[in-house]
Amino acid sequence: MPVLSIGLSHHQAATDDLTLFTASAEEASASLRTAHGVHGLITLSTCNRCELYIDAENFHQTIRLTRDLLIKAGAGDLVQVMDVQGVRNAVRHLFDVSCGLDSMVVGESEIAGQVRSALQANAQQASPALHRLFQMALTTSKSVANATALGAMGRSVASTALDLVETRHGELAGRQALLVGTGAYAGVVTADLLRRGAQVSVYSSSGRAAAFAQTHPVSPVPEERLHDALAGTQLLVACSGRGRRASRITTRQLTAARDRMTGLLPVVDLALGRDVSPELAATPGIDLIDLDVVGKHAPTDHVVHIERARELIDEAVEGYLKAERARLADPAILAVRTYVNQIVEEELGSLASHASDEQTAAVQRSLRRVANALLHQPTVRAAESAQNGDLGEFTSALEKVFGIEVDDR
Repeated sequence: MPVLSIGLSHHQAATDDLTLFTASAEEASASLRTAHGVHGLITLSTCNRCELYIDAENFHQTIRLTRDLLIKAGAGDLVQVMDVQGVRNAVRHLFDVSCGLDSMVVGESEIAGQVRSALQANAQQASPALHRLFQMALTTSKSVANATALGAMGRSVASTALDLVETRHGELAGRQALLVGTGAYAGVVTADLLRRGAQVSVYSSSGRAAAFAQTHPVSPVPEERLHDALAGTQLLVACSGRGRRASRITTRQLTAARDRMTGLLPVVDLALGRDVSPELAATPGIDLIDLDVVGKHAPTDHVVHIERARELIDEAVEGYLKAERARLADPAILAVRTYVNQIVEEELGSLASHASDEQTAAVQRSLRRVANALLHQPTVRAAESAQNGDLGEFTSALEKVFGIEVDDR
């Protein structure tokens, strides 16, 4: 059964469009998981991509169904610019993504963890084929990180955004930074801010700031002190990831808090769904750095390391596809083993009536050894035939020579 990927990333769409597509994909996935011919589904959603990896019987039918469900869920014209990959290309794409080659910042450090989280979150909906695919993608990511300097060079989106802040506004050492949000990404941002010497406070609209401060060297900001925190901060970093309007820092809220402040305030918004109002981009005294801005300033890493990573990915893709083709031989191998084992059982059955238990056990061991020896070459040849695309000839030979019928459903 083919594995295909359908999705949207920073290559095809801006942040707001990605937010819309992600919401549509979440709704469409609920129906897609139970669709006829779909055996598994994993959704990979990050700050700059949303992709569906599908294990299905019919490639083109599944694409049409997915498009229809996305349109029904509100994706609209975005389905026209979706990236659709099938079989080999889908495998290659996931490996590129997992290794950071397709990221907004090439070699970013978070993506492998996000791929692992996607596999864990979708474990109940993922087919064995998708499990193998994602596990191999993660293994390849680790190999690339160990064999190249890509991982060391590849910084996170947060690091790139903070680099941009320092380029525009000077070093962050000693400055007050207010972090909005305590999600999984908040830990990465906090570590980066502390490494740069910033004094970090954290606010959470869901009330998690105090708990976050217990495990990180930051100061929690309760709801009643948010106005003062906004007034005194020298950097605002928003990364809750929820992007709900109810928890969004608004233009009015921020300008009211800073009505007596002078100077330009850098505001970094790393949430796909936006944690601050996009109107801030046109607000005097505010320098808004969101994911779209980060994408335009992402650094280009050294070609040598990227080329080496691509070589390793090429090898991994070929190895994965070869192993998957070999699995096509499983029904043929099972049929041969069943045929031989039936003969062994029949012989043992006829022997049991006139031989002692000790004699029967000895003969059984001998027959098992002979059976395993006989099965070795057919098993190897079946796998080789599947890898070379000649499995049909192998199964035809089984039927003609031994009368073995292979159930390959």
